[in-house]
Amino acid sequence: MKFSIIIPIYNTEKYIERCINSVLNQTYDKHEIILINDGSTDNSQEIIKKYKNNKKIKIINQKNHGLSYSRNIGIKEATGDYILFLDSDDFYENDILETLKNNIKDENIMKFGYKDLKENKRTEAKTIKFKNYVGKFALKHFIESKIVFEMAWMYAFKTDYMKKHEFTVGKYHEDFGLIPLMIFNSKKVTSINYYGYIYNRDNETSITSFTNMEKEYKKACDTLYFFKEVKNKYDDRYLLSFYSTGCINRIKNLKGKYKKDYLKELKKEKIYNYILDNNIKRKIKKLLLKIYFIFK
Repeated sequence: MKFSIIIPIYNTEKYIERCINSVLNQTYDKHEIILINDGSTDNSQEIIKKYKNNKKIKIINQKNHGLSYSRNIGIKEATGDYILFLDSDDFYENDILETLKNNIKDENIMKFGYKDLKENKRTEAKTIKFKNYVGKFALKHFIESKIVFEMAWMYAFKTDYMKKHEFTVGKYHEDFGLIPLMIFNSKKVTSINYYGYIYNRDNETSITSFTNMEKEYKKACDTLYFFKEVKNKYDDRYLLSFYSTGCINRIKNLKGKYKKDYLKELKKEKIYNYILDNNIKRKIKKLLLKIYFIFK
């Protein structure tokens, strides 16, 4: 089994060597590394030049197009049996590929856990374990378990399945827009209780960090965009509840006119109608949300 590790790079000179070396130092060495330098303006390009003679590594330099575009390029270039995405400021435990190889049978998607890295302390994030679930039931299980599951770097994707999909270019929260749908439409999804991804919370300059209110408003609107896309194509209550909840959660990051305008858009969609209400607690939450939107 061969793995393709796709690493988009943008201005992460402080972390990129640790990231790349964490793959090169794997206990299982049947892999390729696809580095996409997305127009970095720091020293990242010079650093990755050190690896140009490594036969396991393919380097692609391009103008800045964003994370989605870079990942899509990596998907096209991938030749392995399974694809993984690794952010350039994060890194792997040295046995992640061996662990995946030993657990993967013929799944379209395999989820694994991660650890938050903050001030040199690693904390395991909650995950769950199950085997060979049909996609819609896997998605339901993730939602019911109240875990974070929409990030692309939490998974190994069968390459022929991943190549049928692409990340939406020009939108924030591209993982939110794609990964739940890939899970939902998959024939086989497995989740293992293994924490092999190290997520670096110390990098405050990462792609996903908070910058300004205008950017937060764009993020909120892009979240709503994905909800509308899903609503027009699917009629599954768990899927729609997940996307509507994602839209509602963006409210807390907005203020003033941005918050007012965003709430107006959510009201148009009657976003609260899509929240799950299959138990008393959820019924109460849905009622309170409806009241909130009526009086806002």
